[in-house]
Amino acid sequence: MFVVLVIKYLNQGIEENIEYDSPDQFVARQQLEVPDLQDYYEINKVLLDGKSLNDFHGKTIIDLFNYYNVL
Repeated sequence: MFVVLVIKYLNQGIEENIEYDSPDQFVARQQLEVPDLQDYYEINKVLLDGKSLNDFHGKTIIDLFNYYNVL
């Protein structure tokens, strides 16, 4: 089964989005010396397999990282 995580976020006031094959891939990429996304970017929406992540109530990339890193 192919899982897609889509993160819609603000980068200097411009909405952008990024996709990952899984939440684990997102966590791994954020742990790199140069992560894909800055921790302080504000999140507009998170979709997992096309559905909103309703139990995530954070506001920034670091909040999402912490949400998935403790699961």
